[in-house]
Amino acid sequence: MKKSRNGVIVLLTLLLVFSMTVTGWAEGSKESGEAKTVKLQMSHQMAASHSIHQTSLKFAELVKEKTGGSVTVEVFPSASLGTERENLEALKTGTLDMAIIAVEFYPAFVEEAGVFVLPFMYESYEHQTRALEGDAGKKLAEIILNKTGVKVLGYYSLAFRQIFTTNAPVHTAGDLKGLKIRVPESPTYVNTFKLLGAAPTPVAWGETYTALETGVVGGLENTPESIYSASMHEVVNYMNLSNHISAPTTFSISDSVYQKLTAEQQNQLVEAAKEAGMFGLELTKKNDTTFREKLKSELEIVEMDNASLRSAIDYSAFDVMRLEDAKVLKSLIESVR
Repeated sequence: MKKSRNGVIVLLTLLLVFSMTVTGWAEGSKESGEAKTVKLQMSHQMAASHSIHQTSLKFAELVKEKTGGSVTVEVFPSASLGTERENLEALKTGTLDMAIIAVEFYPAFVEEAGVFVLPFMYESYEHQTRALEGDAGKKLAEIILNKTGVKVLGYYSLAFRQIFTTNAPVHTAGDLKGLKIRVPESPTYVNTFKLLGAAPTPVAWGETYTALETGVVGGLENTPESIYSASMHEVVNYMNLSNHISAPTTFSISDSVYQKLTAEQQNQLVEAAKEAGMFGLELTKKNDTTFREKLKSELEIVEMDNASLRSAIDYSAFDVMRLEDAKVLKSLIESVR
C-alpha cells in the first residue's frame, strides 16, 4: 500500500513538472516580486522571408536583451500555429501567448478597430505613426483589451496597399465595376470595395494563389512585398497603384499571459514592442521600394486616377461610423495630420 502511495506521489510530481514546462512558466511569482523564466510562443502568417518575420525576430531579440533572458520569445511563421483569425481566437482564450495580429482582423470582435483601416485614412507613414503612438492608438488598445482580453503591446506600419489584377488594368474606380477581388476576412475591406463598385470576395491568404490561378477571383489587393513573397505575381498581370489603405499591425499578447509577468517584465515587453515597431516601419519603407522595383520587371504598372477612388468613398456608409467611439477615434487620427 505504501509502495502504491509513493508511486502516485511520483506520478503527480511528474505531471506538475510537465504542466509547468508546457505552459512555459518556471519558478517565481508576480506577488513575491521574484523573476520568472518564461518562454512565449508568437505566431504570424507570413513567410520567413517577409519583413513581418524579420520584425518578429527583432522583437524576440529585444525581449531577451531587455529582460536579461528571463523572458524569451519563439517565433512561428507561415501560419504554422493557425490562421490570423484562429490566432486571435487563441489569444482571447489564452491558448496562444502572442501573435502578430493585423488591425484589420480585430473588427470581427472589436468593431471600432475598423476605423484604423478605413480607406485613405492616412496621408503618410509619419501621419500614421503619430496616430498609432498617440491618443488614438491608446484608446483603441483599451477598447480591444476590454472587449477581448487581448493586450496590444504596440503597433507598426505596413506598406500602402495596391490593387493587382489578372485580365485587365484598372485606371479609375469605374474599371473595378463587377471585379471579383480577393479581400481579407474583414468588413472594412468588403465595404471599401463595394463602394468602389467591385465584388469583394473574402478568401484565406493561403488559398488566394489557387483562387487567382483558377479564376475564382480576378484580382486582389495587398502590399507589393506580400504579393512577391507569396509568388502572387505569377498569377496576376497588373499592379494598379491605388495606395488605398495602409493597415497597421500589432504585437498582441493574451492578457492572461501578460498578467502572469512581473511589472518589470511587462514594461520591458512594451518597450521591446515600441522599438521593434520602429524597426519594422523602416523595413516597411525600404522593402516597399525594393519590391515595387522587383514587380516592375514582372507586371505592367498602372498609374491610377486616385481621385476617382477617393470620391467613391463615403465614410458614413461604413457601419462602424455609427458608433460614438469610432467617431472619436477617427477624429483623433485626423487631428494629427
